[in-house]
Amino acid sequence: MCLSPFLCMGMASAYVIVAEYVTSVSKPNWARMVQCCVPSCNNRNDVNKTISYYRFPLDENEKRRWLKLIRRKDFTPNYNSRVCGWHFPHGKAAGPTRFAWNEGKAFPHISQPTKRQKKMLLATVEDEGGAEPGPSHLGTAQKTPSSSSVLVLEIENEMLRKENDKLKKELEKQKQTFSFSQISSHPDIVNYYTGLPDAATVLFLETLLSKFDLQYHFDWNVQKMPLIDQLLLTLMKLRLNCGLVDLSVRFNCCRATVTNIFITISSALYDILYVGMMENKIPSRFKNQTSLPHCFQPFPNRRIVLDCTEVAVSNTESLDTQSHLYSHYKGGTTLKALIGVAPNGFITFASDLYGGSTSDKAITADCGVLQQLEAGDMVMADKGFTIRDILPAGVSLNIPTFLVNGQFTMEEINHNRLIASARVHVERSIQHLKTFHILSYIPYQYKKHANKILKVCVSLTNLQTPILREIA
Repeated sequence: MCLSPFLCMGMASAYVIVAEYVTSVSKPNWARMVQCCVPSCNNRNDVNKTISYYRFPLDENEKRRWLKLIRRKDFTPNYNSRVCGWHFPHGKAAGPTRFAWNEGKAFPHISQPTKRQKKMLLATVEDEGGAEPGPSHLGTAQKTPSSSSVLVLEIENEMLRKENDKLKKELEKQKQTFSFSQISSHPDIVNYYTGLPDAATVLFLETLLSKFDLQYHFDWNVQKMPLIDQLLLTLMKLRLNCGLVDLSVRFNCCRATVTNIFITISSALYDILYVGMMENKIPSRFKNQTSLPHCFQPFPNRRIVLDCTEVAVSNTESLDTQSHLYSHYKGGTTLKALIGVAPNGFITFASDLYGGSTSDKAITADCGVLQQLEAGDMVMADKGFTIRDILPAGVSLNIPTFLVNGQFTMEEINHNRLIASARVHVERSIQHLKTFHILSYIPYQYKKHANKILKVCVSLTNLQTPILREIA
């Protein structure tokens, strides 16, 4: 019997016709009886000939899911194990979902096909070169059972091959798409990709974003990628400064989608975390005293510790702009920002970015940090911050002592040592900030978003594990 006509009419239909033909030939000794393996289900192929019987999936996870659904956890299916089609009201892909215990009724026993149905099936077999089984054909069928067996196996193999190809394509697609679910159970991997300590912190940010009205940068929404993976893409760009091509391959999308997601999510995080929680909210010195580390005990009025940090940017064609951005300290074109850190190590202020040639004093005078200070506050800074003359009335400055007479006195040495032991924590905070590698070099296409990027990184740094745990 030729295989190709059956393949043309569909694998499932061909299998039913062949099974009907094989069963009708007086049940030769090589015929196999198939029974549904669901508990309490009595459907068998020798009684219910018009119902399909499905093998268990080859995929182990899917097989375990079937076993759990049919309540046969201790059952090990073999090649001949079947589940009848009555349990698949939504098709095989959905798995067995209909059972006597959740339907509130017994299993149906599908009736035998009518004479007309049987005649139509046999007529189809005859059209493909067969003949109605009768006494003259019975001996032939019994003498040559191997041809029918081979045909059934060929049809089954073809069906399995197609199912295998489909599963391979799905697996390949999963391998090509990077997702948060792949790393969420590994805190060290989450930290590597996002800069955040664990999956719970990332999910917290997703919850905040889900309540925010996202306005996508390119005026078209990204619908195919879940919000948690859009957040992951943004955090990976901030943390690792991955290229557009890299992210587009990892997340199986185009480069325009990467840019659309990154600018949109980072802008939303800026509005939620920095503007909503940090902007113009430097903690008072009284609030700082509630979590004052031992190294700051000699300076109880300390309100904020100031220092500057620089971010490399691409060169510009304008020589005037290049001279404004050129930093002699870094030996290249940079942007510069003032960072304020509380005594407990949390960053409480971040200025906008200025050209790399701008002095620390000029940035301090212009960025607005002085307007938040009050009489009685103390500011700690490095020697380069000669800002005593621009501080508000009643605000004091504490910086290391300058060498005047060629040698420090013992009092000056002790004073400088106390300041150094306290100031080292602002440097550690800035080091934590720089673990977001986008601040090592901001790509040219994101220069106009640089202020938001910096302040988002500042906010995310405060979500990391605190650098100081020694509390008074």
